Amino acid sequence: MTGNVWEWCADWYHYDSYKMISRPEGVVNPTGPDHSYDLQEPSAAKRVMIGGSFLCNDSYCSGYRVARRMKSTPDSGASHNGFRLVRDGA
Repeated sequence: MTGNVWEWCADWYHYDSYKMISRPEGVVNPTGPDHSYDLQEPSAAKRVMIGGSFLCNDSYCSGYRVARRMKSTPDSGASHNGFRLVRDGA
């Protein structure tokens, strides 16, 4: 399903998030930072989007990967943005 649309995540975007969760024992299913911070637009709260979309092109997108991350404000929308519903199996 990667490459269909950029998928919105519940995680806030923080430019340094991977350093914030770095632990020697590793991390399983990190919850993300508790606030958003983007060096380029410090006053705009942003969420993480993952995966890439059908519009990705080598000239501006590094490809379709589940691990590919992008940031955007929650009020933005486009035909190449979407989400996936997830339910806990319990």
